[in-house]
Amino acid sequence: MSSTYVRPQAPWALRLVPPFPAVAHRILALVGQENVSTAQLGDLARLDPSFAAELLRFANSALFGACREVTGLSQAIALMGMDRVKAMATFVVLHKMVRSSVRIEALRKVWMHSLATALIAEEAARLSRTARETAYTTGLLHNLGTLGLMSAYPDEYSRMLGVSNDFGFDLLTTERDLFEIDHCAAGAYLAQDWDFPDEIAAAIACHHDPPVPGNLSLEGIIQVSWRLADTLGFAAFSPDEAWEYSALVSLLPQTGSSWLFGSPAAARAEVDSRLGAAGL
Repeated sequence: MSSTYVRPQAPWALRLVPPFPAVAHRILALVGQENVSTAQLGDLARLDPSFAAELLRFANSALFGACREVTGLSQAIALMGMDRVKAMATFVVLHKMVRSSVRIEALRKVWMHSLATALIAEEAARLSRTARETAYTTGLLHNLGTLGLMSAYPDEYSRMLGVSNDFGFDLLTTERDLFEIDHCAAGAYLAQDWDFPDEIAAAIACHHDPPVPGNLSLEGIIQVSWRLADTLGFAAFSPDEAWEYSALVSLLPQTGSSWLFGSPAAARAEVDSRLGAAGL
């Protein structure tokens, strides 16, 4: 007698989260294969006009410094590279999740915090000699649970944030009280449900754990990066602990040069510049 694995039922608070778009899911799967051509990805991207338009917009931004206007999807993919296209697919999916509620100030803060964390995580991964694109994608996704809960319950979640900030309530405890799940666990569940690698889901699940000196794993990089984003002024929530920028940077390898090793003001300017170059 054979048995069939049954995926656990989704937590009730996540049942209204929009499904992961099929085209984006196929793009992520295709990018992970060997010997994939830009033409194959371009043909797949054309099936979703909104994704194709976002890909072209991103390729034409100052971030990539194209000498002439990029008008074809294959050209855009070749310019950006396979790994960045994978990150872009994730970016577009998250944008679709939150755009209906972007008018809410709390949601805008979460969105910008995620983008800043992605940029910092990418640089921290370079210093740590780990996969930069994986760190970027995980930084972008680390608050996936928050974005999911907000997209499903924008008004309720925003009010919860206001009450937590006003009265100094612990965010994760308050989330569990109201939604029976916190955003760390919610994000890990969504990442697994959307078939992201286990290492990304694990980093999402523990990103609120305190950073440990010498831990240069993906989990450690994300734990440091989102806190650095907070200290640079990109905080989405009231911090549960006041971190010093210099103390966080000291947890990263001090080899080579990096814009992270300058003053907080200079690092903030660099993040602002990179977000602006991407048209954000």
